[in-house]
Amino acid sequence: MQSQKQYLLIVLMAIVVSLAIPTANAQDTRAMATIPFDFSAGGTQFQAGDYRVQIPGEVGSFLLIARNGGDAKYTMLLPAHKEPLRNGEPYLVFHRYGTESFLTRVVFSDGQTYDLPRTSREKEILAGATSDEQVDLSMGSSR
Repeated sequence: MQSQKQYLLIVLMAIVVSLAIPTANAQDTRAMATIPFDFSAGGTQFQAGDYRVQIPGEVGSFLLIARNGGDAKYTMLLPAHKEPLRNGEPYLVFHRYGTESFLTRVVFSDGQTYDLPRTSREKEILAGATSDEQVDLSMGSSR
């Protein structure tokens, strides 16, 4: 029964995302980032490389992450407290536990900051972690 609920939630999220893509317009928030290490976001593994990071359309509850020349992946976003820009640039916040890195926050502007929910893997690591490292990476605007 639990797996059916999870499947239904995934299908529902996919429908919402597919409906949001055609409505993407000038209000899209997007930036480019070079991420020099492998990382996880929303349960998806990504390799180091150049990425487009975008909040499509006016939905504001999903984050699109696409490696240059690769497929787009989506993950859910949660509103976060306001966080100021650093050096006037948007940035990504990662938490590292040993060799594993997790994208945890996206800051596009002073008023547009989003958290990513912790994955089960990050929660598992966090339960036994004695320390973590925060890594902030600047993004450049793609507009």
